[in-house]
Amino acid sequence: MFFANDPSAYRTRLIVHTLIPTFVLPVLVTYLFLQRVYPDVALLFLLIAQLLSIPAWGAITVRYGQYQQRKLADSLNAQIILRVRGRWPGNLDIMLNMIKAAKERYLHDPYEDLFEEYKSNTLNLGFLWGDFIITKDEEVVKYVLTTGHDHFGHGSRVKEILARFLGDGIFNSDGEIWKFHRSMTRPFFLKERISDFENFEHHTSRTLSVLRALGPIPIDVQDLFGRFTIDAASSFLFGSSLETLSMPLPKAGEAKMGPKGSSASGEFGDFAQAFEEAQQVVTLRARSGNLWPAIEFFGDRLSPSIKAMDSFLGPMVENTLKENRMAAARGVKKSTDETNLLEYMAANTDDPKIIRDELLNILLAGRDTTAALITFTVYALALHPHVLERVREEIVSKCLPGTVPSFDDLKTFKYLRAVLNEVLRLYPPVPIILRASTSGSTAIPRTTSADGTLRKPYFIPSKANVAFSSFLLHRRKDRWGQDAEEFDPDRWLDSRVEHMVKNPFIFVPFNAGPRICIGQQFALNEASFFLVRLLQEYDSFELKPEYQPEGSQPPAGWYQGRGRAAVEKVWFASAMTLFAKGGLWLRFGKATI
Repeated sequence: MFFANDPSAYRTRLIVHTLIPTFVLPVLVTYLFLQRVYPDVALLFLLIAQLLSIPAWGAITVRYGQYQQRKLADSLNAQIILRVRGRWPGNLDIMLNMIKAAKERYLHDPYEDLFEEYKSNTLNLGFLWGDFIITKDEEVVKYVLTTGHDHFGHGSRVKEILARFLGDGIFNSDGEIWKFHRSMTRPFFLKERISDFENFEHHTSRTLSVLRALGPIPIDVQDLFGRFTIDAASSFLFGSSLETLSMPLPKAGEAKMGPKGSSASGEFGDFAQAFEEAQQVVTLRARSGNLWPAIEFFGDRLSPSIKAMDSFLGPMVENTLKENRMAAARGVKKSTDETNLLEYMAANTDDPKIIRDELLNILLAGRDTTAALITFTVYALALHPHVLERVREEIVSKCLPGTVPSFDDLKTFKYLRAVLNEVLRLYPPVPIILRASTSGSTAIPRTTSADGTLRKPYFIPSKANVAFSSFLLHRRKDRWGQDAEEFDPDRWLDSRVEHMVKNPFIFVPFNAGPRICIGQQFALNEASFFLVRLLQEYDSFELKPEYQPEGSQPPAGWYQGRGRAAVEKVWFASAMTLFAKGGLWLRFGKATI
């Protein structure tokens, strides 16, 4: 159909695929049936019958679907995943509670409540009678990401949610389109390219200059590190930096709340705000399940953000395509090492949409995920001064202040890598990953239940949405020990690491399987390089919560909560990637040695 693949036609799809089958069809069938069997039926009776036909048809459809699932599960010798039972039809109360909890509670605590209540690490939330499976079971994660990878993709629901934002880029495509995008970007993440640290050093030096100029004045480091990573990413992607580090910073004591952190002004602020607002919109869509097209029926909430981002990226893409055509006419062709990603893509396709989609996808990964890793490493070091002291000792003993680290130098910083791993464990940049069963029903092989016993395979219905929380998986005490909630980098250096090596799917900060992040090593190198240069110059990080924008400090109720909620000093939230609400304000202490 003409509207099948048009992202802006979600209203038409809502009408055709949901509203007509749910409301119009049963009413029409009831009317035709009664008119044929009882042509003289009273109007009032007809209206009542038509009205009752809607819930009756819904109940019949749901029951029949569940019956079909049980039959298929039996044929696969599998068990139906435990379905959560709410008080309202379609578990609408649970869905609304999830949306409300995102504004009040510690990240993913509502999921943990359900896992504890139902004594299971995998549950079907059953939103609006659909199949929405949430898990923190590493065996399920392993099957979805590796063994059963061919059965799972992003699915039509996730693609529809993200289509106008990320298009058909690498993070929102499946099959041949995904392979095309991955093959196009892979050459830029080969070892010989990521080991070139000139780009890192240039933008790290700029960032350190900003810090020196501020002196003892507190700064929102989440904003600062976001600027560092987007400047480095834009140099890598476009061949020239966006120079956001030269633009106005949020001011201590005057900062207002932005979509994710502190609000920024200027051209960068406009683009960054649009970029972050788009992430907030698609996250709310995901939490609203199949209701989101109805919520946005009278207005696409993504439109203003998309317009701002396209006005920023569009001219850049068009100019590069034009320059590439001129170069081709002159017979000039650069090697991969001589080009940036934008030039390379322009040489392989003249479709501006393909290029725009991929740039936004890589920019999302290059800016937000690496910035989150650096931000929460600094946060963890501020909370644990003894760890900061130890990692700095390792760095300055091998790489004197002012010395630029090489790729080989980074490999010698074992404790720094342990610190980064521990940050990735407790604060994964992408705290939840969504997949969907795209090739019919399947069964996940036998897994271990919460009490340690083996159980029958899990049945996954066709078109079921499957989400796994790496945020919770990384904190499971039955996998990481009773100290799982504690920040302890030594777990990556002592005998405890052997358990992780034997069970690699309990630690998946970069995804796994065929879709493992191709920029994983790039991100680790960039974060490591930056932290080495930062710690060469500064030896103390002091949190300054009094400078957080109003409404961004953790609620008082957190301090009576479970696990790390009781000790956190910032409000963790998620909109595709992890962030600190209102930013992370702190003061740097200049090192004397």
